[in-house]
Formats: sequence, C-alpha cells, structure tokens
Amino acid sequence: MLWEAEKLESIPLLPSDKRRLIQNFTAALSYCRPAEGHFGRDKVCMRQLLGCATCARVEWIDQCFPCFLFKECPDALRPKSDDTEDEMSEADASNDEDTSATVRRRGMLLKDEDGYSWLKGNLHSHTTNSDGKAEPQERLDGYVGQGYDFLCLSDHHNITRIDSVEVPDGFIAIQGAELHPDNPFGGQKHHFVCLNIHEDMDAQNMPPQHVIDEVNRQGGAVWLAHPHWSSVNIQRDTKPLSGFAGIEVFNTTCRCAGRGESSVHWDDWMELENRLYPALANDDAHAVDAAQRDTYQGWSWVRVKERTAEAVCEALVQGASYSSTGPQIRDIRIGRNATGVVEATVECSQAQRIAAVHDAYGVEYHEGGELFETATFALRPNARWVRFEVVDQYGNKAWSNPFDLSGVE
Repeated sequence: MLWEAEKLESIPLLPSDKRRLIQNFTAALSYCRPAEGHFGRDKVCMRQLLGCATCARVEWIDQCFPCFLFKECPDALRPKSDDTEDEMSEADASNDEDTSATVRRRGMLLKDEDGYSWLKGNLHSHTTNSDGKAEPQERLDGYVGQGYDFLCLSDHHNITRIDSVEVPDGFIAIQGAELHPDNPFGGQKHHFVCLNIHEDMDAQNMPPQHVIDEVNRQGGAVWLAHPHWSSVNIQRDTKPLSGFAGIEVFNTTCRCAGRGESSVHWDDWMELENRLYPALANDDAHAVDAAQRDTYQGWSWVRVKERTAEAVCEALVQGASYSSTGPQIRDIRIGRNATGVVEATVECSQAQRIAAVHDAYGVEYHEGGELFETATFALRPNARWVRFEVVDQYGNKAWSNPFDLSGVE
C-alpha cells in the first residue's frame, strides 16, 4: 500500500516506522519497471513490477496481494493453495503442551511419536563435473562414510544426475546445481544453490528472475549462496528478485577466505522485506578429503517423516531445520511467563552462550563461562522476530531459523 507524502502524518506510527515506509517506498519505486516485453515508448506494457512501501517487496502486478504493517497478512487474503487444509490441520497440533524432542515449524510441533526424526546433510558440494577435485562417487561415498543422511552434488552450471552414482539404501541423494546468471543490478555474478531440479537450463544467458522462476516451475528451491563471500548487497542485488527459498548462512570453503558466515546479510534481508527466511549451513566442498580443507564442517539438520529428497527439501523451505558447525538444537519454546514477558527456553547440546538475535538488537544468555544444556531467558520487548545462535566451548555455532513473535501467547 502506498501513501501520498502529505497523508503520512496522520498514520498512527512511530517516526522511525514512518521513516522506514518512506525508505521502502523509495527503494521499491526505484526497482519498479516494465516487463521484458516492453520495447519502447510506443509500446504498451501489460504487466509490470510494483513496489510496496510497507515491506519493500517487489512483485509482478498480477501476483500482488494486500500487505499489512508489522503483522502477517490475514489468511482470508492470502493466495490459496491446494495444501491449505493440511496446513490448518498441522497448525492444530501447535496447541499440544508436550514439546519433548520437537522442533517448531512456523508454530507447529513435529514430534517423535508422530514419526518425525532428525536427518543431517550437506546441500552444496562440487565434483570433477565442475571445479571439484573429487569424482562424484568419491564425493558421495565420503559423506556416506561420515554418517550423513543426505547430500546434493551441486556442480556449477549443470546437474550431476543422481542416477550417475551408486546411492546406498537409506541415503538421500538430492539432485541440484549451483547456477550463475549475470547480475543486472551492478554486483558480482549471482550464485544460486538450486535444489530438487531435474532439467538443465542455460542460466548464464538468462535473467536472474527467469532462473528463479524456472527452478520454482520444476518444483525446486533457490537458495542465495554465500552472500558474504560474493560481496552481495541485499538492497541492490537481491531485493529486486523474488521467489527465493532462503539463504546460506554458513559456507565452509568461504570461511577459508575469511567470509564464511552471512548472518548480517540474512538479518538485513529479513528487515528489508519484513519477511522471515530459513537458512542452510553447507560445506561447498571442492577439495578431496585428504586435504582436510572444506569437508564435513558445516551442515543442516532437517525434521522429516520420510527419507526422501522431496521431504528434505520441503522441510528446509518450511523452516523445519537448523544449521550448524557443531552444536545441536533439540528444542525451542517461546511464550509469555506469569508476568507477561516473552521468554524463550532453548534445549541444546553443551553450550557456553546463546544469542537471541532480533529484528533490532538482541540479548545473550550465559552462565559465566560454565556449560549448560537448557536456558530460559527473556526476549527483547516489542521484537517482531527472533533467531538463536548457540555457541559451544570451541566456538562452533548453530543457527536456528527465525521465529515470528507476533501473537505470542
């Protein structure tokens, strides 16, 4: 929704929120542009991109729906999908008080007794089919031998077919690729980790939005890869695009260059779009195991019922996952205590500190250097969302996905 400047004064918002509206409007307006079919002033463009002053998101005009300030769009106004009833039935489970060994996925509980389990995997790796040093079978066998449950051989430009390797029973091979369309917005070439795709595309000669759209058409998911290493400017390079599943918050091989973590980019992206994105941690393995350089150091845990590529990818997109370089997150519970303060309880492997990162500022929990496995602490008042970083005594870290704090009871 866009307001004329002279009407902004009457809106009952804090000055900082009004400034954000103006900034979002300016940013979104600068990216509003006609569709590809617009060939000149004498042509009429029937489809164009619009920008929203509330969330700064840019969408095609026929995909836009009402946007509401600082809260989710009402269900009645959301675009309908075939799985609406399934989502509603799962949401009913969120009222269950038994939260043992569970993970919350957008407020839903995925419990052991309902058949859910944790699976560990890596979704970004390369082989001799692109610039990796290991053959596809060698790369797969390495992760199988380390006890992983799933792997994507995400070679550059082209899909490494899962039927080209021998996959052990019970192991999940996810087909995908790392695609690199040119960046028309001024930054470096894009790096997209594209999961669960089955058709190659000439991404280097396609606009980035077309690449994202094609991956989604195939039923896949596009993840923004190592934005810190790629010197991505979210405002410039990413916000003009839509259709991403989430972000790669940690990348082992990029850590070798001092740019392994992209949590600042993650937070900026969510703030700019007023939208929560899930994250991945990956190796981006290129070297052979013997080099001990970029293998088995970053991974994602997913909460699934079925051991299939589709179940893993759906869990990742839905946020039923967390990312790690070591610590385990067993459960996170958020609610109001007896005095009405919103607080979190985090259950994890042995940790030295936990950071609760909010849309603005954050809080830290620690016990003076002592190790702990359960922490209950207050979150910042009036925060819109929170994500958690669990750090162990060795400096290894786990990242939860973000939680929407609106309507917490």
